[in-house]
Parts: sequence; C-alpha cells; structure tokens
Amino acid sequence: MGTLPVKVKKKPGPPAVGQQKLDAYGLDQICADLSEGQTLTAICQRVGVDIATLFVWIERDPQKLARTREARTRSAKLWDERAEMVIAMAQDPFELAKARELAHHYRWRAKAIAPRDYGEKVTQEHTGKDGGPITMAAVDLKGLSDAELEQMQTLLGKAVPPALE
Repeated sequence: MGTLPVKVKKKPGPPAVGQQKLDAYGLDQICADLSEGQTLTAICQRVGVDIATLFVWIERDPQKLARTREARTRSAKLWDERAEMVIAMAQDPFELAKARELAHHYRWRAKAIAPRDYGEKVTQEHTGKDGGPITMAAVDLKGLSDAELEQMQTLLGKAVPPALE
C-alpha cells in the first residue's frame, strides 16, 4: 500500500501585488473617494487593481468593511443632491429631459447605496372597525342547541382554507 501525500503548510508570503497597491493607497483615501461619490470601478482604475481584489481587501477586515459602508452611505446624500442640481441647471427642454433621466438614475443610486435613508418606506397597520382597535370577543357556546353547534362547525369549516385542513 502506498502512503497518502502529506499536506505541507506554506508560510504566508508577501501580500499579492494588488493588496500592496491598496495598502499603499490606503483606506482613508478610498473612503474619501467613496464619500465624494466616486465609483468602486473608478477607484480600482486609479489604484491599478481589479474590483475583485478590492472586494477581497475590504471584506477581509471588519473595520474596512464598516468604514467603506459608512463612506458609501455618505455618498448617497451626494447623489441625491446631484439629482436636484442637474435639473436646476437644465436650460432647454432637451437638457431638461436629459437631466430628468440623470436625476432618476442618481436617486436610484442613492437608494441602492443607502436604502434605509432613500428607499421606499412601507408600513402596514391592522385596525378594527372604523380604524379603531381590533377587538376580540369570546363566544359562549354553552347555550347553543345541537343544530346550532353543527351549523357553527359547518361555517367554521368554510372559513379554513383547504391547505390548512
């Protein structure tokens, strides 16, 4: 019988070139760029790394992840302001139509980046009669005849969806 190969643990080598470039550029600068509304793609092009490398670099460290998330949330405010600005700067109907499309995209971008602040808020309320509180009533079945109890059982059977029977 042969022997099984033994896995040898490699000593950690120097970080990959992309990681080194990101370390040199720095988390503070990346967060500043994000806060100014720059895209992750634009940052990657400036640093000279691909976006997957940036994601790995950010996601390996909870502090980096939290700080970049905060910077992107701040940038959502910028996108919302840009939406208003492009509409205000339009000087003719063509520019206004183009500005509306850009404003729509900027607002969508703000919502995608910070849904808690710019997303649609949905609430649901349950109320009773005329918007009042929901009331619960106890039914006293003691005084019902056998025929009335059978009728109640039939009616309740109709109220239960077939999937729940």
